[in-house]
Amino acid sequence: MKNVKKGLMDSLQSLPIFGLQHQGIPPGGAMDTFSLQLANALVGNDLYDKVLEMHFPAGVYEFESSTLLAICGADFSACLDGVPVPMNQPIKVPKGAVLSCKKPVSGMRVYVATRELKDEQVSRTKIMPWSMGPENEPDKEPIRILCGREWDHIKACSQQTLLSKDFAISATSNRMGYQLVQAPLKMVSTGAMLSSAVTAGTIQLLPSGQLVVLMAAHQTTGGYPRVAHVISADLPRLAQMGPGESLRFTLTDPMTAEYEWIFQQNYLQQVRNVCALKLSQHRFDHH
Repeated sequence: MKNVKKGLMDSLQSLPIFGLQHQGIPPGGAMDTFSLQLANALVGNDLYDKVLEMHFPAGVYEFESSTLLAICGADFSACLDGVPVPMNQPIKVPKGAVLSCKKPVSGMRVYVATRELKDEQVSRTKIMPWSMGPENEPDKEPIRILCGREWDHIKACSQQTLLSKDFAISATSNRMGYQLVQAPLKMVSTGAMLSSAVTAGTIQLLPSGQLVVLMAAHQTTGGYPRVAHVISADLPRLAQMGPGESLRFTLTDPMTAEYEWIFQQNYLQQVRNVCALKLSQHRFDHH
């Protein structure tokens, strides 16, 4: 794809790459890893292939060859040559077609996976007759968390606040972390602590009493209390929320967190298997 008009924060992202945190290099990757994997599955890409992550206003892109694409994540009213196209569905596009996004409907980040069709010349846009993935409806369920290493360092009344009150996402939030706004939480003690390892989903308590949820571009260590952790299965949902939106937290247990993660990954593997079969059948039918 050739960029015709730059977007606000367009970037190529993959799944997080672990193993270099001891050198101070975070895993990084897409904010919404579920949508990234879904988009790659729909076009038959490999698991770690990069996709285009866009915020709104999104960039405008022209295809330089016949391409299979899928659009997942946020609904930005995507269009090809000005004509609306569906999400969560593979689409064949001809050389010269232009992808644009008209207006944000829901979500914060859209993911566009592409695969060049080297053995096929597409003459017009063609939507494949199958779709995968969730309906793009806002999910208002609480974000599930686990108690962090320093959970007991905050007062019982503040623990209750964390689990019963709405938190607003601050306008200063970004790929490094979501700053949350609520009445300041209070510590049992305010002694200094050594910097410790953190990861995506770690919820830290700042000296101001406010919370910050570390996201994809987080640092590898932090010196603030790690009061809780967002479970991995809910991080993609959190990543699709933006400044001004409110959220709630609810406690869960490690067994449930692991089950939800495995369930999500099994679903994505099923999607990969089904899409690979359908794409193979389509190529056979085409020839």
